[in-house]
Amino acid sequence: MPAGTNEDMPKLLTIATALLATIALTASPALAEPEPAKATADFQEALFTPVAGVLDLEETADGIKVAGEFKKGFASDLPSDYQLVVLDGAEVVLDFSKDFQEVAEIEAAEVSAFEFVTVTKQKIADIRNEDVVVRQLVDVAVGVKAQAEIGRAKVVKTEVR
Repeated sequence: MPAGTNEDMPKLLTIATALLATIALTASPALAEPEPAKATADFQEALFTPVAGVLDLEETADGIKVAGEFKKGFASDLPSDYQLVVLDGAEVVLDFSKDFQEVAEIEAAEVSAFEFVTVTKQKIADIRNEDVVVRQLVDVAVGVKAQAEIGRAKVVKTEVR
């Protein structure tokens, strides 16, 4: 070959192309495993809502995982006296009650740390900005019980740290 030609150039281009493709595939955020969607509901004690605590919600392959703890506000130590629901206005869009009742350990107005997965097709995006409400079954008259709201918190996106 005459001087000044690059017979090695096609080989270098092939190697460079392979390297760039490898870097693009391993470094691309679009192809990386996505972080599961997460949200939080922070219950603050107030005048007519005695519940204080936090729920962390995370999407899983089966549904929504809920982990939480309540520091106060639970007058009865019977988990069956409580409902834990997500409301859109007055409509229940997701009911965590049965799963919550199965794992809740209530003592001295507190619910110790718990975790459960509610099997659902709902996504975190479906319930973000909705209210999570804690209701307690209370006696309103002899032999008459009703559900009273004792806690309410907005579902907000968890900030990535």
